[in-house]
Amino acid sequence: MARSPNDLNDLTGTEWIKFTRTWFVCDSPRYWRNKGTELHPARFPEEMVAEFLQFFTKRGGFVLDPFVGSGATLVACSENERIGVGFEVNPAYARVAAQRASTDNLTPQVVVQGDARGINDAGVWQKGRAGLERFGMTFRRGFPQFDFVITSPPYWNMLGASRGGVLSKHKQRAADGLDTVYSERPDDLGNIADYREFIAALGEVFDGVRKCVKPGKYMVVVAQNLRDPDGEIRPLAWDLARRIGRTWQFQGERIWCQNTKPLGIWGYPKVFVPNYHHHYCLIFRKRQK
Repeated sequence: MARSPNDLNDLTGTEWIKFTRTWFVCDSPRYWRNKGTELHPARFPEEMVAEFLQFFTKRGGFVLDPFVGSGATLVACSENERIGVGFEVNPAYARVAAQRASTDNLTPQVVVQGDARGINDAGVWQKGRAGLERFGMTFRRGFPQFDFVITSPPYWNMLGASRGGVLSKHKQRAADGLDTVYSERPDDLGNIADYREFIAALGEVFDGVRKCVKPGKYMVVVAQNLRDPDGEIRPLAWDLARRIGRTWQFQGERIWCQNTKPLGIWGYPKVFVPNYHHHYCLIFRKRQK
């Protein structure tokens, strides 16, 4: 039997071309399954992750999420026969992610409770190296070699910003006793007050992640531009694309649209304030050499 020329994924040509459209709608929050994850204030859909896994990896591939949160990436990996490793600085979310990832036990998943900046330290990987190697993971200069990275880092400190006078989802979460920020931890990147310092810190994380990715493989970073309390638009997605692009090759983006998110009448009747119902899925590639 002739060997398939497709070294990237298991898709047919028809499936491949459908994925390359630069926008898509994904609204499925899977509430029936995610009740235990409602504590987390900024989840992304497992269905969205699954699309990227199916395009950028083959079955059995290794996937890294440096900001795994409540574990959407690991659930998608489990359901799609990939092996995922997720870092999460908040112990409460790390426990939720580990629990969700082991529910079906379709494929092994790993949660590391720790700062994503530790990915840059080969010593951090030594504790779990034997287990990863048993799954078939290869190491290079002390770092595991992943087939793909997908993650959604904090959108700066915007979860802690005022939402004005209307009853936003953010305020409704507070009224329901749910988390409205990731944590109060000083090592949580989402608590960095200075925007430039935040971009620099995230850039250093992804510089370190690069050591853990096979040459020629891809990374997807989900981000969103935002408006700060002073009315200034912070082009977070574009600033990240420029910063990460120093060490990775930027390959373009897919725009994730949310069609059922409720509208807020933020600036009425005097100021234009956009309702951000889309996110940029920024696609990068590690150079072959």
